Amino acid sequence: MENPIKHCYSNAMHTKAWTEMRQRQAKLSGRGTGNDKAYADAEKKRTAPFDIKEEAYEKSNRKMRKDYKSETGKKLGSRQTSGTGKRRVSFACRFAGMAGAMKDSKGEPTRKAMALKKWGFGSVEAARNFCQKNKSKK
Repeated sequence: MENPIKHCYSNAMHTKAWTEMRQRQAKLSGRGTGNDKAYADAEKKRTAPFDIKEEAYEKSNRKMRKDYKSETGKKLGSRQTSGTGKRRVSFACRFAGMAGAMKDSKGEPTRKAMALKKWGFGSVEAARNFCQKNKSKK
């Protein structure tokens, strides 16, 4: 019998019977069918940095909104992700003139980039164009 896996010399360890036995043991110990858990963990780690950063952004946003309400008794309006409402135009104009990078030194999006994304703008230029097109003339 030729060894299909070249990392070791044991032919017995790579037979169907041994593979099934390892899968049964993994299932009994709560590890799924063996590699399923490892694949899921690897996928989670691969996508984790942005998810964690976005979760932290949302958490700080909720805290800020809660603090504002407890201080003033008023609610802040929700994000306007589409349309040409006054608040969205105001946001776009404010962020169009704001200095700062869209990515930090680690290559992750900054709070400015995340705020623009949440309000439906892909870049500062998109916000600037939207502002100039929709702001009211005095």
